[in-house]
Amino acid sequence: MAFRVRPVVTAALTSQWAKKLRFGLHDLQRRVSGTGHEIYFFLQIDDPYSHLLAQVLPDLVSRYDINIHVVPVNEPEDDVAPERKALEDFSRRDAAKIAPYAGLTFDDIGHQPSAASLGLAKRALAASSNAVNVAADIAAAFWRDDAMALERMALVSEAQADGVFEAGTQQRNALGHYLGGTLYYAAEWYWGIDRLPYLEERLSKSKLRHSGCRQISAFQERPAFMSKPAQGRLTVEFFPSARSPYSYLAMPETFDLPNHFPVDLVVRPVLPMVMRNLPVPRRKGMYIIADSKREANRIDVPFGRIADPVGEPVRRCYSLFNMAREAGLEKEWLLSFCQMAWSEGVDMGNDAGLKKAVERAGLDWSVAEPLIGNADWEAEMEENRLQMMASGLWGVPSYRLLDDKGKEIFATWGRDRIWLLAHEIQNALAG
Repeated sequence: MAFRVRPVVTAALTSQWAKKLRFGLHDLQRRVSGTGHEIYFFLQIDDPYSHLLAQVLPDLVSRYDINIHVVPVNEPEDDVAPERKALEDFSRRDAAKIAPYAGLTFDDIGHQPSAASLGLAKRALAASSNAVNVAADIAAAFWRDDAMALERMALVSEAQADGVFEAGTQQRNALGHYLGGTLYYAAEWYWGIDRLPYLEERLSKSKLRHSGCRQISAFQERPAFMSKPAQGRLTVEFFPSARSPYSYLAMPETFDLPNHFPVDLVVRPVLPMVMRNLPVPRRKGMYIIADSKREANRIDVPFGRIADPVGEPVRRCYSLFNMAREAGLEKEWLLSFCQMAWSEGVDMGNDAGLKKAVERAGLDWSVAEPLIGNADWEAEMEENRLQMMASGLWGVPSYRLLDDKGKEIFATWGRDRIWLLAHEIQNALAG
């Protein structure tokens, strides 16, 4: 997301009235064309999150007055998946962790299945005339690396399958997304089972849920407190970026963890991806902003009037991090900076905005001003990045859970996994 948009524009684009307008226009087009409520599921065979979503398709169709079209797609392009191997490895581990909480299954065999199984699975999916009901079976056979089972279903040629997958990829790209495991319904995207509750709530509000049927999914919530007396104390390392809207949205709940669990929280900032020469193309940035606004509304964190702090503003923020930490206010400093950049549209590249953030965090501007622009923080932030990468993580916010000897127990990525982190804390301290 290397582009800048004025705060007043981002506020308008992320507003509820703009969202209602988009939804209204799509509904009008649907009524005029006489079509039903069409949902498009962009399924990537070698994506674990696609497999989890595929398992709920039959239930969705049975409970709502909708049509689901399974659209096979290829893997994401390099510019939206710059650390592909890390993404593949993490996705398998993550899917295996979260599946039981959603009543689903995913078995991580420890590596990606063979290229031969992938080719057969693509041919099987391309040949299917009832993909809603068989997609999960095909994906399950692929993740077992069961070439024999896939061979029986692979009823079209490799060339035919390639054509189907390429057409699906182009359709997804034209609609504005870049990942598999995504659902598209009337101007809005829903990625993975994490965003499925948004879709179900929208369908229910439109009175599309059949009488007597309950919603399938729910937003995962962290345990409120330890369910049993804790046996010890742990450390949570939090890796945010001041330029990441998801990091900002994660801060209030992350900083609250020590109030609920016996953990010491260590904040380890890293440079934003674009400042580490990892691309964040426009279509990815636009989805992140829209998704962040949706999440912010749900968790009641102000967001949407944006002054993108990429570049020098982030450096200015980090140049004051050590001062804030020495004052015991590093959490307050990062949250203050991000609140102004991501919800108030304050330009953090000038001293007026930075002074306001410093004072809101409870810091002394006269102490902070001479430190602005120093480079003393750079080695530490690079060390933080290297540790994150060593744990199989690359994006922010990320988390590491350590035992009382500093050994890593668990590592995960994303604000969506704070609830899982809390469960891992409980499990580790259950005795």
